[in-house]
Amino acid sequence: MTDLDWNRLPPLSALRAFEATARLRGFSPAARALNVTPAAIAQQVRKLEKELGTALVRREGRGVVLTSAGRHLAGSLRAGFAMLSDGVEEVRRLEASRGIRVSTTQFFVDAVILPHLGDFWTRHPGVQVTFAPEGNRQPIDLDAFDICIRARQDPGEWTGSTTQRLLASPFIVCAAPSLLESSGRDLSALPWLYDPHNVDALDSILRQAGLDRDAIEIVDTGSPHLELEAAVAGYGLSISTEILIRPHVADGRLVVLDKTLSHMTTYYAISRKGPKPAPVTHFLEWLNALCLEQGVTMDDTARTS
Repeated sequence: MTDLDWNRLPPLSALRAFEATARLRGFSPAARALNVTPAAIAQQVRKLEKELGTALVRREGRGVVLTSAGRHLAGSLRAGFAMLSDGVEEVRRLEASRGIRVSTTQFFVDAVILPHLGDFWTRHPGVQVTFAPEGNRQPIDLDAFDICIRARQDPGEWTGSTTQRLLASPFIVCAAPSLLESSGRDLSALPWLYDPHNVDALDSILRQAGLDRDAIEIVDTGSPHLELEAAVAGYGLSISTEILIRPHVADGRLVVLDKTLSHMTTYYAISRKGPKPAPVTHFLEWLNALCLEQGVTMDDTARTS
């Protein structure tokens, strides 16, 4: 294929005006198709004729007929614009069919999104949504994902993206009823599940309870993904955000203790700046509305960092 020399091509507006005139056989129908005036169409065609150095149309009654040069150019433009249109529609089709790719934490997708995802599909049938439960510490990769959901105290590190606050949730201490039945509510006598990502929360609650970390039993589950299951199994006290353990509290698998930490964690949806595919926009709008219903929401103002 010959490389395009854009300097030798006439303006696209002139080519489009001539193609419409040739196809519809007149300046007036071309003007209606392109939502401009007939005079504007005629002017564009005259400019094109001047640049090419040849007549492309001649008036005949209320319409126009094509010259030999006009017929040749019209055929080429019709084929070229058809290929252009097909290419644009193919990109739109691919974007609509590939679905939405979301990077999130395992706990957030389990507790907040999945229980309500059927509502999104009812509103937007056929839109595929895939989740990668990468964890809160994974870097933001907006080349691989359309949306990344993360929990942070300060989102300032996510520069070059659009960051939307979804909700805020307090840290709380919880335990399985079986653990409390066997050991009571003496926090100094109970084992504490350890998550290195929540070490600040652990230290804070121990200070509030007047406990010495060296004097209590610490159980390291080895992974934050196992801590919640270990808590449900009754292996120790767990520190988590309220929104994530809400389903477990509701069904009685966990009990919230009286000690509550003073700080909150905020969940954010991070996406690319600029225009987004319609399915991504729909999912972000749905997700924001869903989080507003959770009861511990931040404002829904999107900010660009």
